[in-house]
Amino acid sequence: MDVRKRLILQFIFQLVFVGAVLIGLMVAMIYYLADQMTEMEMRREFAKAGLPKLVESMEWKDGNIQFDEKLLDEVKRSGGWLQTLDEEGGVITSYFTPGDVPDRYNPGELVDYWRGKKPFPYSLYIWIQVKGGTTYTLLYGVKPEGGQLVQSLSEQAVLSDGKILIPDDLEQKLKAKQGWVQVLDEQGDELASLYKPSEALTHYTLKDLIFGSFSTLSDSYQLWTKHEERTGLTWLVGLPVFAEEGTARPPFLFGSEGQLLLAGFIVLLIVVLLLFGVLSIWYGHRFGTPILHMIRWLQRLGKGAYEEPQDRKGLPRSRKPSGKLKRRYRLYTDVLQVLAGLTETLKRNDEIRTKLEKSREEWIAGVSHDLKTPLSSIKGYAHMLESDQYDWSVAEVREFAGVIKDKADYMDGLIADLSMTYRLKNGAMPLKMELTEMNEFIRGTVASFHNDPGFMQANIYFRGAGKPIYYSVDVHWFRRILDNLLANALIHNPAGTEIEVSLDAGAKNGFMLTVRDNGEGLDEEGLLNLFERYYRGTNTEGAGSGTGLGLAIAKHLVHEHGGTIEAESKSGHGVTIRMRFG
Repeated sequence: MDVRKRLILQFIFQLVFVGAVLIGLMVAMIYYLADQMTEMEMRREFAKAGLPKLVESMEWKDGNIQFDEKLLDEVKRSGGWLQTLDEEGGVITSYFTPGDVPDRYNPGELVDYWRGKKPFPYSLYIWIQVKGGTTYTLLYGVKPEGGQLVQSLSEQAVLSDGKILIPDDLEQKLKAKQGWVQVLDEQGDELASLYKPSEALTHYTLKDLIFGSFSTLSDSYQLWTKHEERTGLTWLVGLPVFAEEGTARPPFLFGSEGQLLLAGFIVLLIVVLLLFGVLSIWYGHRFGTPILHMIRWLQRLGKGAYEEPQDRKGLPRSRKPSGKLKRRYRLYTDVLQVLAGLTETLKRNDEIRTKLEKSREEWIAGVSHDLKTPLSSIKGYAHMLESDQYDWSVAEVREFAGVIKDKADYMDGLIADLSMTYRLKNGAMPLKMELTEMNEFIRGTVASFHNDPGFMQANIYFRGAGKPIYYSVDVHWFRRILDNLLANALIHNPAGTEIEVSLDAGAKNGFMLTVRDNGEGLDEEGLLNLFERYYRGTNTEGAGSGTGLGLAIAKHLVHEHGGTIEAESKSGHGVTIRMRFG
């Protein structure tokens, strides 16, 4: 899988993961807020919010109807009691039931209690539920203490000079309930109060009184009101929501659902911001660190340091001590492999360039020596001919002229070879191809080589292919290939070295030409640099020592004819050069 696909899959996976985390956070927050709002509602009025949950938790266990223990605790905290009735009105189970509550109800009697047609000492709430094919009636009762207290106060208390005067027994009862009382005028303004908490209002609107009568004005208190038609005054009693009898329930951190929702939204926003902050740092470490590492790597390559940046331990930053890629770098495996390959290539090219520079300098020194040696001879003979001290005979002058001509021809050939290598390298020497039968052409080239006065005693043998081979070549330059190879084998080997030239048919119309000698051979360095222009494996002294360009020219000419050339050798075992065409 390439880098592009891995990056796409990685980012898709990360986005899906982040989305799943955010959805999970939102679901958890919604669940928490719903639970808190339900609990707030149960505190205000358990019959409205708690009874449905209580019914849902009802189940048969060990032959009895049981409810959730936490919800039963809420029944107790609300000061209420609970009964479960069968279809005939008999009590099956009961919890926290006072002694004045019946243990059986006639159907009509229960309806009268519920509708208020018959006196009942408790506020009654009824829930009917079918479970397992049986209809169950759930009764929840709570003593309306606030309602009774405000009724008694409106009847027995007296408003005098801005003060509320109440009988001692009512005052003790009010204190025991940790309650307070206010008297309001027709506009809802406070006229007097007793034991009023600091958070209580001094002016009430219609909304405050309506909602205060059925829910909490704040989270800690519940309100009851009684209006006197005769005086137009409104008596208001506030009682705390009790946790246990005589003990106030700890208040919620938030006073209303709106505050709870706002706090939940703020908490969710903070968590999301923290999550994105952590993910940003993680993304930067996960994706940024490898990219910065690769940038530093490229910068080092630009400065000529052909190695991967290392850590304090001297190890490549992208790899473990075992050599495997570190986890955060695996996403960029292809890029790192390309960089490693580029580093090795540049390092190898730099080494080759250094060697070529050294070889070039050595070759230039050799060529300079080759030019200087015949030039010195030419200058020496020229001075001798120019001198007035001697009278040279015609034979001597001709001898001097012959030497000068040979040296000039050698220098001309050296310059021509040098020019030819650059022309071949730059493709500035087009070939004139013609279809040629290669057996006869190579046999003739070897025979003409024997006719060279410098190589008449050479031991060169030719073995043909046994069948005609026709191939398009430039006869002049292809002869130059073979001449250079044969001359190199003879010049750089001792006298008596045998050379075999063999021609073998190849696939289709191709062929393979092999030049093999049994001379001294080459070492590893000599074989590696055999076809280099700037490499000179022997010194340049002696007649016919060559220019050091023969094999480089032969290699270029082979390539120009669409062929390949390779050599193999071992020191002391001769050299074999194979050329494949077609």
